[in-house]
Amino acid sequence: MENDKRKEISSTEAELDFHKNSSFFSVISDFLDCLVVILDPQGRIVYYNRFCEGITGLSFEQVKEDFYWDHFCLPEETALYRAFFASIDPARCPFELETQIFRKDGSVATILWKHNTMQGQNGTLQYHILTGIDITAYNRANKALQEIGEKYRTIIHVSPVTVISLDSDCRVKNWSSAAEKLLGWTEKNVLEKSIFLFLNDRQGVLENYCGRAIRGEICNDVELTCFRKDGSAICVNLYLAPIRDYNGMVEGIVIIALDITERKRAEEKISYMSFHDQLTGVYNRHFLVEELKRLDTARQLPLSVIIADLNGLKLVNDTYGHHVGDEMLTTAAGIIRKSCREEDIIARWGGDEFMILLPKTSLQKAKAVQERINAHCCGIYARDIPVSIALGVAAKDNEAIKLEDTLREAEDNMYNHKLTDSRSTKKAVLSTMLKTIAEKSFEKEAHIVQMLEVAQKIGRKLDLTEQELSRLTLLITLHDIGKINIPGEILTKEGPLTAEEWAVIKKHPETGYRIARATEEFEHVAEEIAAHHERWDGTGYPQGLKGKDIPLLARITAIADAYEVMSNGRPYRKAINSSEIIAEFKRCSGTHFDPELVKVFIATL
Repeated sequence: MENDKRKEISSTEAELDFHKNSSFFSVISDFLDCLVVILDPQGRIVYYNRFCEGITGLSFEQVKEDFYWDHFCLPEETALYRAFFASIDPARCPFELETQIFRKDGSVATILWKHNTMQGQNGTLQYHILTGIDITAYNRANKALQEIGEKYRTIIHVSPVTVISLDSDCRVKNWSSAAEKLLGWTEKNVLEKSIFLFLNDRQGVLENYCGRAIRGEICNDVELTCFRKDGSAICVNLYLAPIRDYNGMVEGIVIIALDITERKRAEEKISYMSFHDQLTGVYNRHFLVEELKRLDTARQLPLSVIIADLNGLKLVNDTYGHHVGDEMLTTAAGIIRKSCREEDIIARWGGDEFMILLPKTSLQKAKAVQERINAHCCGIYARDIPVSIALGVAAKDNEAIKLEDTLREAEDNMYNHKLTDSRSTKKAVLSTMLKTIAEKSFEKEAHIVQMLEVAQKIGRKLDLTEQELSRLTLLITLHDIGKINIPGEILTKEGPLTAEEWAVIKKHPETGYRIARATEEFEHVAEEIAAHHERWDGTGYPQGLKGKDIPLLARITAIADAYEVMSNGRPYRKAINSSEIIAEFKRCSGTHFDPELVKVFIATL
C-alpha cells in the first residue's frame, strides 16, 4: 500500500516535471524541422510544435485536448486509429507508422511518424511522444522514379536499338528485346553474368572500352565484329557511357549497339565495285591508273606490261548478242587469272582489252606468262566460239624510260599479233555460225551449192567480172548469216508463221548486215546481205527498196534462193517441177523479181 502510494507520488512528480520544463522543451522543439506531438494515454494532444502549426494551420491552443486522429489522420481513418491507440503496447515501442493528413491548403500530406512512449516509475503509460517528417515529396519522387524506371525498361524493350546496362563489374543488369534479337540470348540467359560471354569479339577490344567507360570516359563509334549465339559474325557500332550515382560515382555502364553488318557489306561492295570491273571481277581502269603511278618507281623495276585484246568480240556481239560477248570476256578474264601469278595486277583496260602489270619482273619472265595465256586459250570455247586473245609484251628496265613508251610498245606488239589472230578468229566464228544455221534449219550445204550454181549461171550470162562473181559467191554463202539468232523452232516450223514469228524472221537481213560490217573480209557484201529480201515492186524488207535501187547481186541472190526453195521444198511448202517453177517466176516477174533477170534465169534453164 505504501509502495503504491510512492509510485503514484513519483508519477505525479514526473508529470509536474514535464509541465515545469515544457517551456524549455517548446523552445527547443520549435526549432526542429519536423513534427513533434505529445499525447496523453488516451490520445489527446498535450503539446505540438510550430512545425505542426505550419502544416495544419491550427495553433496549439486550438488543438489542445483534441484527439490526435482529429487532426493527423484522414476522416475516414479516425475509427481505425482510435482502435489502434487503444491497443498500443509500450513494450513494442518505438515503431514507425504512416498517416495522411489534410494540410491547411487542403492538399494531402503523408507523414512518417516515429512513435515512442514515456512511462512513470510504476510502469504506467504517461505520454505518447510522436516525431514525424513530411515524406509527401519523397513518396512522389520515389513513385516518379519507379514510373521512370518502368518507362525506361519499357523503352529499352520496345526500342529497335540494342540497349544493355552493366554494373561496375561488367555484369548484365538490363538486356533489351533488341539485344535478344541481335545476339540470340534472352535476358534470362544473361542477367548477372559477364557481358564478355555474350558480346564476344574474340580480340578483347570490348573489354578495353568497358574499362575506359568505368573510368568515366564516353566512347563513341566503336566498331566491333562479334559473334551471335549461333556463332555467326556480325558487325556492330557501339556507344559506351558511364552510369553515375547521386554522388557522381560510376556505378555501371550503358551500351547502345547498332547492327551495321549490312551497311558494312554495302560499303565493302561499293569499295570493291569502285576498283573492280563489274563483269569480269578483275580490277578496273580507274584502279589501274592509280597503280601505274604507284609502281612507276625505281624499286619496282623491271616493270613488265602485257596488253591483251580479245579477238572477234565485236563480231560475236553483233552476231550472238552482248550476253554471249560478255561470256567470252569473263572466260578470257578467267584464262588470264589462271595464267598469272598472285602478285600480278590484272585489269580491264577497255571494252575488249585487258592490261597486266608485273612488278619486279623481267621481259623474259613476262613472256613466260604470255605463253601460259596462249596455252590456256587452246580448246577453250564460249558458246562453241573459240576464245582467242592477242597479246603484246614490253618491259621498263631503266628508270630513264618513260612508262608511257613501255605501254605503247606493248600495245604495238599486241596489234601486230592481232592482225593475224583476229582474221583467223573471225573466220572460225563465221564457220561456227554457218554450221549452227545449217544445224537448226533446212539450209544445208546443198542449199548453198545449188544457189551458187544458179547465181553463177546468171552472173556469167550478164558478163559479170571475176571480182563480181567472187563477191556473188561470198554473198550466197553469207546471205542468211543473220538467222543465227532465230530460234530453230521458227526456222523449221511446219505451217504458217504468226505475225510475231514473221517479225523475228524479217530481222535477219539487218543482223546479217551488222555481222558482215564487223568483218573486214566481208564488209563489201554487207549492203547486198541487207537487201536480198527486197522486192522489185518495193514490197520487200527491211527497207522497202524498189527496182534498181536494190543492188544487182542482191536481186540475183533473191532469184537463186527462190529457185532452190521451189525445187527442193520446205516443211511448209511442197517442191514443184521445172515447168511449174518457170510459171511461178513469170507470175512474179516485175513484182517480186527483176523482170530482166527472170528472162536471163529462164534462159539458163
